[in-house]
Amino acid sequence: MTTAFPLLRLPYLVLMPILEQMEFMERIALSILSNRARMFLKLLKMKCEHITLELNDCRLKMTVIFENSEKLKVNILMIGYQEVDLRYGHDYISRWPCTLPPMDYVLPIMDVTHCKSIKQFIVFEIPQRDIFLAKLPKILKKLPKIDEVIAEKTYRNCTSDSPLFKVLRIVLPVSSAVTIFYHVLKPEDFQEIFKGNFDAVTLRKYWDISYFEMPNDDMKFSLERFDDDKR
Repeated sequence: MTTAFPLLRLPYLVLMPILEQMEFMERIALSILSNRARMFLKLLKMKCEHITLELNDCRLKMTVIFENSEKLKVNILMIGYQEVDLRYGHDYISRWPCTLPPMDYVLPIMDVTHCKSIKQFIVFEIPQRDIFLAKLPKILKKLPKIDEVIAEKTYRNCTSDSPLFKVLRIVLPVSSAVTIFYHVLKPEDFQEIFKGNFDAVTLRKYWDISYFEMPNDDMKFSLERFDDDKR
């Protein structure tokens, strides 16, 4: 019979050298499985520069960029046989059964790597389940800054009550810039986008947009607010 080793019950001065000797992927896996372990692993200063999140149908992809230019890539399959793939350099964990909600893998990694910003939040398609929408506010609470939101969609007529628009309503208020393809929203829905306090709004064309009366070139707006007495 195998006896479990009480790793996290070790004294601090004994535990920390053990954690330091662990491989990077072992630290990441341990931080996901144990809140107490993550508290100690954060002291190892595995700091990142930024992250990129990509939501595409049933997959949530996360790329963590570190100061040494190394990348941790996380690929979470959220529908059907749920599984997680992690890759860092030549090390990887493949087809890890996804026994936790998807965001419970993303948030610990963001926490242990001291992630302070989302460089790009890219939305392609929204999965049918509401789990992503339910967990998204937790990400924004920990990461108040998003450099750019990019909304891409491969089909037309996205209405204001669609899952995509619900995601945009959550992420745009904390975003510095937004890039949206013409075909993503109806013309009247862009009014809500332009009300935001953004540094820049970019509208891009997507192949054949003859149905949408827009110029042929991409348009980028730099938005500034002026007081009435300065106009």
